[in-house]
Amino acid sequence: MKKTFTIAISLLSVSLGAFAQSNFRAGYFMDGYLYNHTMNPAFYANKGYVSVGVGNISLNTQSNLGVSTFLYPTGNGKSEFFLSDNVSSSSFLKKIHANNFENVSLGADLVSFGFWTKRNHFHSFSASVQVMESVSAPYDVFRFLKEGTTNGTGYDLSGFGGRMRGYVQLAYGMSVPLTDNIRVGGKVKTLVGLVYMDARFNKFDVNLSGERWNVSTDGILTASNVPATQKGGSVPISDVFNFDNFDVESMRPSGFGMAVDLGVKWDVLPWLEVSGSIVDLGFLGWKLDTRMATGGSWEYTGFDNIEVTGEGSYQDQLDRKMEELDQLVEFHKSDSGSPMTFMPATIYAGAKAKPNSWFSAGLLGTARLEGKYSWAEIRASANLEPTHWFGFSASAAYGSFGPKISTALNLRAPVVALFFGGELSSFNFVSTNPDGSNKMKDIFNGDSFIVPRGRLNMNLVFGLNFVFGKPTVKRSI
Repeated sequence: MKKTFTIAISLLSVSLGAFAQSNFRAGYFMDGYLYNHTMNPAFYANKGYVSVGVGNISLNTQSNLGVSTFLYPTGNGKSEFFLSDNVSSSSFLKKIHANNFENVSLGADLVSFGFWTKRNHFHSFSASVQVMESVSAPYDVFRFLKEGTTNGTGYDLSGFGGRMRGYVQLAYGMSVPLTDNIRVGGKVKTLVGLVYMDARFNKFDVNLSGERWNVSTDGILTASNVPATQKGGSVPISDVFNFDNFDVESMRPSGFGMAVDLGVKWDVLPWLEVSGSIVDLGFLGWKLDTRMATGGSWEYTGFDNIEVTGEGSYQDQLDRKMEELDQLVEFHKSDSGSPMTFMPATIYAGAKAKPNSWFSAGLLGTARLEGKYSWAEIRASANLEPTHWFGFSASAAYGSFGPKISTALNLRAPVVALFFGGELSSFNFVSTNPDGSNKMKDIFNGDSFIVPRGRLNMNLVFGLNFVFGKPTVKRSI
C-alpha cells in the first residue's frame, strides 16, 4: 500500500506524472496543423505528409492541485512542506478540493502519414505509443495526512484510486465530403495493450474508538505486466509490487481492443464553421496477471496515534505518513476484477468564425468521459495565418483544472513542416536549483524539475513532418 499511496500523493504533491491520446486542443482551429484530425476525423491536412518518430510528440499534465498547494515559503528563500508543524491545517486544507486528481499522458507517433485521393478524400494512418496515468484522492486523504488524530477522529477515504495504461495504437482514418458544405470522417483504431494497473476503493472508512482504529474497506486492484508476487494471505501492496524490477524490454502484449472516432464539419455560412466529434469510443481487454481485493471490517491497534510532526526532508515526512497509512489496509488474492476496460471517450464541439483569409477565432468545448476521472473545459482561441508557411495561435481555457493559456506556432517550408505548441496554468515557475531552494528534489530522489508554481496544467507538443503535393482542399472557410 505504501508504494501506491507514495506514488499517488507524490504525483499530486508536485502535479507531475486522461487516458486516450494526448491531443493539443489549442491547435483545433489552425488550418496549418497537420493533426487536427486526431480530434475530429472530419478534419484534414491541406497537403500530404509523412513522418517517422517525430511527427507528433506530446506530453500533457493536468491537475487541480499544484506546487503552491504543498510548498509554503518561509521568507528566507526556502520552503516548508505541507506536513511541517509551521504550516497550519486550515491554510493547507483550504486549498484541497472534495475530489483532487491529476492526469498525465504521453503520446508519440512511431510512423504517420496522410494523403489525398480522388473526389477530395483524405486518408491518414499512424502507429503510436500512448502511456497515461490518472490519480484521484478525496479531501479526507489529505486531512488524514495533515491532521492525524489532532482534529477529528473519522476519515472517509472512499474514492481514492489510481490508474495506469500503456498501449500501441494503429489508426486509419478517412475524411470525405457529404455535400458541398458538409464533411464527415471516421477513424478505426486497433489497440495492443502493454501495461495496465487499476487500484480503487469503493469504500474506505477509518475511525478512532479509544485506542483502536476501526477500518472498513471495499477495494480492488488489477494489473497486467506489472512486476508482482502474490503471496498467500493478506499483505500490503508494498509487499506485492516491486517497481524496481520493472523491465520495459520484458513486456509482451497483454491486451487487445478497438476504438473508433466519428466527426462532422459543417460550413454553415461562408465565414462560419461548426464541428463536432467523439473520439476513442471503444474498449481494451486485458490478460490480467494480478487480481487482488480487500474487504470487510476489522480493528487495528498497531499504533496509538498518528505521527504529525513534519521534520526532516520532504521524502522522509511523506514516507512516515505512508507507513502509517500502509498499515490500515491489506490486499489478498482474488478472482474479482474485470479484464475488460472501456476507453475514455472524448467529445469535442466547436464553432469557428473566419471573417477574412488570415484571421479566425474559435470556441471549443471538450469533455472527457471517464467516471471519477472525467473532466471538461471551454476554450477560446485566435488564429493568425497570413501565409501558407506561417501560422500562430493563442488561446485561453477554463474548466475542471482551472485556467490555462496556450500558444502554437506552425512553420512550413516547401517540403518540411514544423509545429510547436505549449500550454501552462501560469508563468510563475518554481525551480529545484542545486542551491537547495524549494527542495522538491527530496521527493524525486535528487532529480531537478522546473514546473509551474500553481496548478500543473502543462502541455508540450512538437512535430516534424515532410509534406508533399498541392493543397487539394483548403480547410479555410
